[in-house]
Amino acid sequence: MSAGNTGQGTPDEGDDPFAYLYRPEGGAAGQQPVAPRQPSYNQVRPVGERTFGGQQGYRQQPSPDARYAAPETQGGGGYGGPPDRRRPDQDSRRNGLLVGAIAVVLAVVLGVGAAILFSGDDEGDDQANGGETTEPTDDGEGEDEGSTEGETDPDPSEDPEPEELPTADITQLALGGGAALEATFDGARSDSGSYIALEGRQGATINWSFDFEGEPGMYYLYTGYSAISDDQTLSFSINGTPREDPVNLRDYNTNSDEWDDSWVRTFNQVELVRGQNSIQFTCDSSCDVAIDQLFVTDEQL
Repeated sequence: MSAGNTGQGTPDEGDDPFAYLYRPEGGAAGQQPVAPRQPSYNQVRPVGERTFGGQQGYRQQPSPDARYAAPETQGGGGYGGPPDRRRPDQDSRRNGLLVGAIAVVLAVVLGVGAAILFSGDDEGDDQANGGETTEPTDDGEGEDEGSTEGETDPDPSEDPEPEELPTADITQLALGGGAALEATFDGARSDSGSYIALEGRQGATINWSFDFEGEPGMYYLYTGYSAISDDQTLSFSINGTPREDPVNLRDYNTNSDEWDDSWVRTFNQVELVRGQNSIQFTCDSSCDVAIDQLFVTDEQL
């Protein structure tokens, strides 16, 4: 077969060594059998199909090498197309929706808690507005104390005054043994201006009884007097118990011999009890004095 032959017809007898096989008897030229038509070299063949020796060959199996295999012959269902570039966007969108849902749930929880808290405060306000008394809370908010309608604060002027300590009224004392109430000279500090005269009256007595509502204990007993000479004394007893310390009546104003200018006071500590108390003064020997005051204090003057 020469180059450029299209493959149609039979070869010449000079070229075909087997021409005798299909020559008719008698040497007459007859119709030659038609050889199978060979495909043209320029004929389009399916991919992978190849002919050998004028016969149609087998279809070549795909190469096991994935680099040279056709896309449709690869595993995984064939060619899947270009990669999906939208997947990251879808993941971001899904994450955004999840965060939004969590935020909504938190907002609902906070809203419910705030509603419960403020509803409790509103109930307390409603009760206060309704005129009912309320107890003060421990959280320090709102220092309003419950008060009933129409109640007023107590007047400070109505507070009870402290119990006054006993003060003797010279004109109301029980006198004995020659003691007498007089007002011969001036300067006496009693309300009436009078005094109890004991000059040269040995055995004279003065009795003072009073009701005491203060706290029991030690107090100061003050005796106001006038004396124009020293070494004058009065013995005394309290609630029937004689005291060993007499009332010393000294003349502190040595610059004057006048009764009017010699008014002073002295004190002794005494123990008082709640209720009735009694003090008795007695002129034992020398007691040329005039008494104008007797009173009790809780501190030294």
